[in-house]
Amino acid sequence: MRKGLLLCIVVVLTTGLVGCGGATQQAPSPTTRPLPTTAPTATYALTEPPPPTETSSPTDTPTPLPTPTPADTSTPTTSPTPEVTPTPEVTPTPEVTQTSIGSITTDRAGEEVTVEGTVVGTASFSKGFKFTLDDGTGQITLLMWHSVYDDCWDAAEINLGAKVQATGEVGQYEGELQLEPGFGGDVRAIEGMASWATRREIGSLTGADEGERVMIEGEVVRVEGFSSAAKVFLNDGTGGDLMVFIWRTTLDRIPNNTALGTLGSRVRVVGTVEMYEGALEVVPTLPYDVVVLGTE
Repeated sequence: MRKGLLLCIVVVLTTGLVGCGGATQQAPSPTTRPLPTTAPTATYALTEPPPPTETSSPTDTPTPLPTPTPADTSTPTTSPTPEVTPTPEVTPTPEVTQTSIGSITTDRAGEEVTVEGTVVGTASFSKGFKFTLDDGTGQITLLMWHSVYDDCWDAAEINLGAKVQATGEVGQYEGELQLEPGFGGDVRAIEGMASWATRREIGSLTGADEGERVMIEGEVVRVEGFSSAAKVFLNDGTGGDLMVFIWRTTLDRIPNNTALGTLGSRVRVVGTVEMYEGALEVVPTLPYDVVVLGTE
């Protein structure tokens, strides 16, 4: 009996549903919930570790920005005021003091003077040319050495009848006053030459014309050359051949002088009629007294 009771108690405690007599009974609900004597230990479920944080791909290296030029903190200097270039003054052409030829005497030898005069005479010599100038008060010889003559731009116009201005040193040679310019620019033609020659046909010339200044034209028919001069024979169809005697210093300065050696060349010559060993000849004084008109 005691054994059966104990078993029933155990069953009741175990199930709370079985009575001693075997019938199932609803166990009464406790009015209060008993507090646990100890706090339950929390149980954690094992979880997989979170995946590693994705490392972002490195971006392209950014282009560095240009380093700004530091502002100039120095004290600004004042820009210099540009200098104004002065306008050059016009230099007036110095006035040339002109000397009258009649006032020049031997006492003024070595003095530099400027004169103006008309060419009334010409001559040549081995080292140059001479021109006689006349201004109405007197005459003086203008002596131009070959180097001066060759450097003179107006040489072609300085001849008989031309009005010339010349500056030079006063000198004297064998009692004759002369003016010697230092270079070609010291002599210039104010007025061109005038024709101081009479046009003549070669056949009309005779010994009575000796000393006359004439102009002739003809064709070259013969040439004879020498070391100091040349003989050029011209014929214009009005008579015989006429010799033109040209000194070498003059011949060398004649423009296109090589044509004088070409037979048939037509030439005009201004010169003085002279007699030599019974024969007539015409002698030009200056290079520009001989002009080559044309060649065949």
